Amino acid sequence: MQSSPATTYQTDSPLELAFTHPARKLTKSRGKNIHRYVSIKMNTIISVESTLEFDACFHFDFNNEISRFCSQPIRYSYVIDGIIRTYVPDFLCEFDCGEMVLYEVKAPNAVNSKCFTREFEAKRKYAKKLFDVDLELIEEHDIRHIPLLKNLKRMHRYTSQSELTYEQTSILRYLNKHGSTKLETIIDHFSNSKNIIPIIYDLLSKYLINIDLRVLLNNQTELKTTYYV
Repeated sequence: MQSSPATTYQTDSPLELAFTHPARKLTKSRGKNIHRYVSIKMNTIISVESTLEFDACFHFDFNNEISRFCSQPIRYSYVIDGIIRTYVPDFLCEFDCGEMVLYEVKAPNAVNSKCFTREFEAKRKYAKKLFDVDLELIEEHDIRHIPLLKNLKRMHRYTSQSELTYEQTSILRYLNKHGSTKLETIIDHFSNSKNIIPIIYDLLSKYLINIDLRVLLNNQTELKTTYYV
């Protein structure tokens, strides 16, 4: 079944239904560890089958171009060597442009084989044929880039659903006035503010300030904002 080329999908399409009725509902069982990720973006719990998939959720949650995501989204059949097999991708993401992409998360030991490559290409071919979507591979080195992942986990830890505090508004106004500013300058200027680092991570989680997330937040980090208060 092909999806509509428009930026919105029919409510009865398998891709759209995946967000409310996933192909698999993961439950704990002997020999299988299920991990529960509390998604800020989706305001729900995302169940996954590995710590690597769990870590991938931080990337989906704090990618500003991704509007929503879910795990174990759809089940479909593909053919390889004349044999029909079934497959459930790890994730489905919808981007803010309306594009949907399926993702498979794999560790290096599972990727480096001819068997995996052949099977994955067959899965990718049928994803395109059946749903007109891409199936992409995300590897461990992309997910566990340590400074980036640490920053994302701290954003998740310190994010708040509440309105901006007086301290946060003051920091944004300072950045509006002075432009790109080092964190140490913000700390010195707002010396009366307690817990400045959690405040900064909360602003990052709301996309109100920008830094290079591939470098761990430190005193020399340049803070920028395009949000005017």
